Amino acid sequence: MADFLRKGFVLIALTLWLNTQASPIEKHSTTAHGLSFHNTLKYSNHFTHFSYVTPNAPKGGILRKGVTGTFDTFNTFAPKGIWADGSYFLYDSLMVKSGDEPYSVYGLIAEHIEYPNDFRWVIYHLNPDARFHDGTPITASDVVFTFESLKKRGPPHYKHLYGIINKVEAINAKTVRFSFSESPAKSLVLRLSQLRILPAHYWQKEENDLFKATMKPPLASGPYKVKDFSPGHYVAYERVKDYWAADLPINKGRHNFDIIRTDYYRDDGIALEAFKKGEFDLRIDANPRNWSQAYKRNNVKHTTFIQEKIFNKSLGMRAFVFNLRRPVFAQRDVRKAISMALDFNWMNQHLFFGMYYQAYSLFSNSDLAATEQPSSKEKALLTPWKSELPPELFDIPWTPVETDGTGNWRKNKTLALQLLKAAGWSYKNKKVLDKDNKPLKFEILLTDPDYERFVIPFARNLRELGISATINTVDTSQYINRVRKFDFDMLIHGFYPSVTPGTELKNFWSSTSADSEAGQNLSGIKLDVLDNMIDKAINAESREELMLYTRAIDRIVLWHYAVIPQWYLPYWPMVYRPGLKHPDVAPPYENGLSTWWREF
Repeated sequence: MADFLRKGFVLIALTLWLNTQASPIEKHSTTAHGLSFHNTLKYSNHFTHFSYVTPNAPKGGILRKGVTGTFDTFNTFAPKGIWADGSYFLYDSLMVKSGDEPYSVYGLIAEHIEYPNDFRWVIYHLNPDARFHDGTPITASDVVFTFESLKKRGPPHYKHLYGIINKVEAINAKTVRFSFSESPAKSLVLRLSQLRILPAHYWQKEENDLFKATMKPPLASGPYKVKDFSPGHYVAYERVKDYWAADLPINKGRHNFDIIRTDYYRDDGIALEAFKKGEFDLRIDANPRNWSQAYKRNNVKHTTFIQEKIFNKSLGMRAFVFNLRRPVFAQRDVRKAISMALDFNWMNQHLFFGMYYQAYSLFSNSDLAATEQPSSKEKALLTPWKSELPPELFDIPWTPVETDGTGNWRKNKTLALQLLKAAGWSYKNKKVLDKDNKPLKFEILLTDPDYERFVIPFARNLRELGISATINTVDTSQYINRVRKFDFDMLIHGFYPSVTPGTELKNFWSSTSADSEAGQNLSGIKLDVLDNMIDKAINAESREELMLYTRAIDRIVLWHYAVIPQWYLPYWPMVYRPGLKHPDVAPPYENGLSTWWREF
């Protein structure tokens, strides 16, 4: 019982069905319609629709989108290949997240979830109406097939995510049970509940390979299916007229377009011109120049656009990432000095038209961020690790470099030189030199030429400081190969964890990920204290406890200067044509496009 209390499942909010409650399989268990990380479900068992939808929104019409790049598969489970836009959502999942709660799921294929007091197993009671597009019922055997296939042969993250699940069994055609080797973290159960279920009878055929990237549209189960496509040019999905889950509360007011089509373009400039000419209807455009200038009436003839900032509570940041595996970045003071050369306010005013917000945390735009002095609980948590932590961490909050936006960074330059001198570097002939008179230099690896416009000012400031930072923009395939091998000095990367982060923290910042081939810990930071805090965050019992651990993680990474935060955007920059409509209330934790419709 003590172990159960430590894991925190005694406080999980699972609101019971009152009138349509499934019969429990086991004694002393609870059967419910939803699961929440945060102890309270917003929607009761009697809810009719999410509050951010228009339940009577008209059905029909077409939504045309545009993206850059290409695609070569509809199979999102294959380890290789570029997915077609929209293909991830071809399959229904056991349960589905709500868009206005930080982390709650409600029944879809599984209309009920059952669990015992110690939470060492989970039973999903499947909806008797659930079926694939060919009319075949979705059964517990399909769930078992999906799980076992992905764990044995799927991408590595499935093996890691589901490692403590030691048994999956079909109790009967509509009931499936997962057993754990130890009490799981809340985030694991929530992730498991979002498992997309595959049709065993389709993928077991000799001609179909679940782990091969092909252009063959798969048999699916969701609200849309592939209508037609041209590889690398466009893909169109049609709404399934007899979709089995259309009238469930989670789907009321959603999936309103008869056709959703995505056109592909070689680059964003071509896509923008196509949009102006009316070739598609909607763009999410975070390009500051476009947002400020491209949609003005004098730039576009015979049409109008609606530009709308739809604010959200998504979290994260974009950042320069140091590769700490490189000897040149071995000293924290060197990394801190380099960070002093980033003049975000000047770039935001002169290059970004004031569109961006300066990132201040790994969890910017979130209550998970460490913005105040460490609390007594945080200090007590981190004190045992004091010898491997910067002393500043215990006294003051980390803050990004401050500038006045004029481009005059003399004060920060002076501070940077003082840091370098204290670290044993000298300044001679306008160069920063080590004890062997070798210059401090490194490469900034890019794959998007558009990034050069703001990396160049950063490199220019570094040059004024006496540091040589060369910019190397390579093609996508070369970039991917180099990143997979950690063959870079510095690069730009976006860190966007889920609203209630779990295993992605391990992927981004753990020692295990730093040592893994093609791991996601690009910085290579390896600290026992960080690994400890990550494990605690993944097993957090409540939102309050999660905040304690993420704020500790935030301080550790930022005070070690593993990254230089750049910016974040706390809204969706939507540009769309008149005729597209959306509800008055937007879901804060998703872009809400599934709730839009076309006005006739």
